[in-house]
Amino acid sequence: MYSLRLHCQADEAEVISIQLWESGTVAISEFYESEAYVLTAGFENERSRDSLLQQFASYAPEWREDVIDWEAVTRDAWPGRAIGKSLYLAPPWSEQPTPEGRHRLIHNPGQASGTGEHPCTQLALEALERTVFAGGKVLDVGTGSGILAIAALKLGSDSAMGIDTDGIAVETASDNFRLNSFPPLLAVGSADCVTDEWSDLTVANISATVLLSIMDELLRATASDGTLILTGFPLSEATAITEFWPEAEVTAREDWACLTVKLSSCASSPLF
Repeated sequence: MYSLRLHCQADEAEVISIQLWESGTVAISEFYESEAYVLTAGFENERSRDSLLQQFASYAPEWREDVIDWEAVTRDAWPGRAIGKSLYLAPPWSEQPTPEGRHRLIHNPGQASGTGEHPCTQLALEALERTVFAGGKVLDVGTGSGILAIAALKLGSDSAMGIDTDGIAVETASDNFRLNSFPPLLAVGSADCVTDEWSDLTVANISATVLLSIMDELLRATASDGTLILTGFPLSEATAITEFWPEAEVTAREDWACLTVKLSSCASSPLF
C-alpha cells in the first residue's frame, strides 16, 4: 500500500477529499497536526503517483510506501454521529446502535459532496428538522450524496427529489437512497427540470454565486407559500441574499451560513 499526505485548511478538506476519491483512493484519514489540517489518502499501487503529486502540488504532497490497514482507517475515521436533534448519520459498516429518538441515516462517506461533516451540510440538516412536515414534497438542488433528500424522507416528508448536474453524484445518491430503503427519485440537471411549484420545501447547498444565478428557477419550482433553505456560502456572503429577504432566519457555524426563507411571510418575492 502507498499513501499520499496533503496539508490544507480545514474548509478545503471536503473538496480535496472528493478529488482524491475521484482519483482512486481506497480510504482517507483526516487529522490536525499543529495548526495544519492533514489528509492522508491510501492507494493500492504507484501508477498514479506522478499525476497525484502534480495535481496536489499546492498542498505540500508527500508520497509514502507504508503498511496500513486502510479499511480499518476508514472505519475509524467515520463513526456514527448525531446531527441536530433527531438524526444519526452512520456509514454502512457501523454496528453502533442508533440513539433513542433519532433516525438512522446510512451513507457512504467520501463518495460525493455531502458527508455530514461540513458545517453547511449540518446547518441544512438542522433546518430540515425545523421545516419538514408530513406529506410535504422536498426538492434538493445540488444533491451530491443525496444526504439532504434522504434526511427529508427520514423526517417525514412524503417525497424528496434530488437533482444534480453531476451524473456521478446522482449515481452515488441513488446508492445511498437504496441503503436507506428508499426508491431513488433523482435527476441529472438543475431546478429548471422541475415543474412549477412542485416543491413545498426547496433546499440548495451551493455557492452563493450559483444560488443567485438560479434563484428564479428555485422560486418557480417552489410553492408560493413554501420554504427555501439556502446554504453553501460563508457568513460574509449571506448579505447578498438577505438583502432580498430581510425576514430570512439566519443560522451560522464556523463562519458558514444557512438561510431559511418562508415565502408566505415575505412581503413579496424578489425578482432575480
